Amino acid sequence: MRWYVGLLLLVAPVFAHAEYRSSTPPANATLRTMPRSVTINFSEAVEVRLSSFKVYPLETPPAALGNFTQLRRLARSLVQQVLPLRNDTTRRVDAGVSTTARTSKSVTVLLKPGLQPGAYVVMWKNLGVDGHTETDFFVFVYKPS
Repeated sequence: MRWYVGLLLLVAPVFAHAEYRSSTPPANATLRTMPRSVTINFSEAVEVRLSSFKVYPLETPPAALGNFTQLRRLARSLVQQVLPLRNDTTRRVDAGVSTTARTSKSVTVLLKPGLQPGAYVVMWKNLGVDGHTETDFFVFVYKPS
C-alpha cells in the first residue's frame, strides 16, 4: 500500500496543467487606477509564443459592475466568442505580450493607454510545457471613484 501512495506522488505532477494561480491585478478586483499591464502567474511554465492572451472590454450595465458573479457569466460568453478570433486587435484593449522568454510561469500583457472605466476580461489559451492546453479568464473592474 505504501508503494502505491509513493507511486501516485511521483506520477501526479505528470498530469498537471499550467493553471491560473494569481494575477496582477487580481481576479475580481475593483481598481481606482487602471494598470499599464496585466501579469498572469501559472502553476507551471507555458509556451509563451504558442499561447494566446487577450484583454477585452466587457459591455455590461453599470449596475452589474459590482456583481462579479454576473460579470463572470457575461465574460464566459465573450471568451467563447472572441478567444479563437484572429486579426481582432482593433477590438482588444491589450497591446500584446511583453514577456520575451520562450517559456515562463508568468506572462505580462501590456494594456493600451487611455482605457475607460468599466469591466475588462483577461483571457488566454495557454500551451503548457507539458503539452496540455488550458483555457481560462478573469475579470477586473476599473472604477476611478
